[in-house]
Amino acid sequence: MNKYELANEILGKDFISPEEIMNYRKGVTYTEEQIAQFGETVPAQEILEWCHDNNYMLVAGPNRPMSLLEIRDLKNDYFYFKENGWYAEQRQKFSQNDKVETRWYMIRKDIAPLSNSKNRDEQQPLISDVETVPNSAELVWAITTYKAIRDVYLFGEIYARTSSLDSGGYRVYVGVFGGGGMYVYDYWFSSSFSNLGLSVARK
Repeated sequence: MNKYELANEILGKDFISPEEIMNYRKGVTYTEEQIAQFGETVPAQEILEWCHDNNYMLVAGPNRPMSLLEIRDLKNDYFYFKENGWYAEQRQKFSQNDKVETRWYMIRKDIAPLSNSKNRDEQQPLISDVETVPNSAELVWAITTYKAIRDVYLFGEIYARTSSLDSGGYRVYVGVFGGGGMYVYDYWFSSSFSNLGLSVARK
């Protein structure tokens, strides 16, 4: 059994390969070298099983580093602001500088357990030593790719706080992803809402 077969066996629909991405995400084409690199770097079996047990997806990153705005350009129907919008302003550097890279990403398909109705300081202790908080581009790439390939809206009724910071130093969060498009918002550092949790990735 090769590494892709193992990942498929353990994760099923929550394993998204670069080959699938090329078939479903217009404008994303990997080189042979990139395909080979992905094949060689599939996480070990125990990590794949951990992902399965903790509601994580394993998804290939894009063929080149992409910002939030570049991801939106792939299919702006997935976003509430189809163009422009507050985060497209020049001063909002996070939407231009925070990138998703060409590598595997392990991203939780929902918020960290019990992380809603808590501010960020209260949320941080809820994640394990092997987890981290993804930036907005990483999370948006994962959930829009899942929609493009699996036709499932993740974070449909909740927002997820990311590690990205807006021009005022406020945390960026995304979510309530549905037919009208995904929302990208910011709010003050210590805010807490019943429908705002913490996004999580495996290191």
